[in-house]
Amino acid sequence: MGMNAAELHRLARDVRTIALRATENTGPDRVNAGELSVLEDIARNPGATVSEITRRTGLAQSLVSRISRAMADAGAISITPDTSDRRKVRIDLTPHTRSMILDRANKPILEAIAASTPKLSPDQQLALEHHLSEAEKLLRIGVET
Repeated sequence: MGMNAAELHRLARDVRTIALRATENTGPDRVNAGELSVLEDIARNPGATVSEITRRTGLAQSLVSRISRAMADAGAISITPDTSDRRKVRIDLTPHTRSMILDRANKPILEAIAASTPKLSPDQQLALEHHLSEAEKLLRIGVET
């Protein structure tokens, strides 16, 4: 029998925990899931509007606006008026934030896997890393438009 929905949710939670460890997003200054979604979306879509971020992340527009304002106040993102539509603003990461996100995103995950799965042998941890990599490749192919 294959995986059921409950097992998929548990897997998603466990993979998220590994990702947070790998990116060192675990301390008192960590960003929450909504903030992380907004940052990830802006990183992939520089110059995005609040409406575009809302559509892609599934977060409420008011939440995306609130997160964007707070991040701009903290100096993590820049918000500039849209030159073609004064009702809109364009949002981008500051160079420092972009550099920090890319640095964290490119960290290897094996150490985080080991910390999250202490009962697995090193060979099993390597196998898990391999299977996660393969799953990511399949999902990326499957959702590309």
